[in-house]
Amino acid sequence: MNTEPPTGDDLTRMLVSMKKDVLERAADTTRRRPGRRFGIAFGLVALIGLGSAGGAVAMGFVPSPFEGLAQPEPSASVSAPPAPTPTATPTPEPSAPPSTQPVGGTPQPYLPMDCATLATESSLTSLLRAPELAQEEGLVFTPRDASLRQNGVQTCQWTSSSEADFAVFEVDISLDDPASADALAAKREGGAGADLGLGDDSALACGDALRCAATVVVGDYWIEAGYEQSQEFGGDTTDLVVAQLGRIADVVRPLEARAPWAADAASRRWVATGDCSTLDLVTPLGTIFADPSLDASWSEASPDGRNALVAAASDEYDCQSEGTTQDDDGLPIYTSIQVNVSAGARWGYERFREYAVAGPGASDGFTTVTVTGAEDGLLQCDGMSSICYLDVLVDDSWMRVIYEGPVDAGQAPRLVQVAESVIAAR
Repeated sequence: MNTEPPTGDDLTRMLVSMKKDVLERAADTTRRRPGRRFGIAFGLVALIGLGSAGGAVAMGFVPSPFEGLAQPEPSASVSAPPAPTPTATPTPEPSAPPSTQPVGGTPQPYLPMDCATLATESSLTSLLRAPELAQEEGLVFTPRDASLRQNGVQTCQWTSSSEADFAVFEVDISLDDPASADALAAKREGGAGADLGLGDDSALACGDALRCAATVVVGDYWIEAGYEQSQEFGGDTTDLVVAQLGRIADVVRPLEARAPWAADAASRRWVATGDCSTLDLVTPLGTIFADPSLDASWSEASPDGRNALVAAASDEYDCQSEGTTQDDDGLPIYTSIQVNVSAGARWGYERFREYAVAGPGASDGFTTVTVTGAEDGLLQCDGMSSICYLDVLVDDSWMRVIYEGPVDAGQAPRLVQVAESVIAAR
């Protein structure tokens, strides 16, 4: 059995099919618009753009020793789905959750169970024959990921693949919200889901893109789940997905939620005080980039594709400004500047920096830079690229500035100037 990460056509197929939804969710990938755009040509940019779990697998930074799918295949080597777990099986006793979390420490999700234990307790091997976590739990690649974690969202993604096929199962688990009942009812009325009879409320929709999306509300928790595979759904694929969701609901229901995470006092300076209009700059973007069309006020960046109630858990600044100029032939050239700030996410910045500089994602594309008013800065950019990322540690908070536009060797210092301008205005 081949245990190497997918390559060549397999990798291309995986990027196109499996990660379409992740690309839509990536908070750091700016909106695509008609006109002249430019390619990405360096290191972790693809990883950041793909999103945390999917990018780590696709770029080969995370081993992929998967054995195959549990779904029926035209092969005698595929075992039949195991019989349902008897209802008499006692529910595992949950460990007592901590009453508090260390202020400013590494946040723990509300669900007092890690991804590995959740997979074991819910018999995930009944859906994926060889489930493997796509990345180290708690490793984040964006301020949005860090903000969701700080607000208690547990995200798990498991992958299983063979030489020819792959399957992915992922969940976002957050605290239930009073709006969940209306949101689920609207989903069903809109034809985007059918009641599964699971938990306290549920919906499932399987589309033509070899993907199922499900929602289950059970006890204190709201569960958003997605399943995708490379081969055509068999007659019992939906049954396998529903059975897995039912087992997760049974495991999650009795668990008492952890206490909320709290940021330290230093990061209060960066707590979002409203919409993007409250994120000021000392020097206007149009002046920094010599492009007056960038001087329009900040707007909220594109949504990341998560369920609205899950995405609402993020309390970061996620702001964007876009401008348009013309080249010598009169063709439009678009420039986008995006600023993301997650208050209190020092832990996330440090984990990302370690991964990118000394860990599996290490490359020569990262440069340490000095940003006035900040403790640390990490830049990924080069003269042949149309996109640059500047990550900044300031007041125990994680700021990311993103440039996308014409290739220009002067874009790197301009990103530093943007960060310094936002810090000075704060």
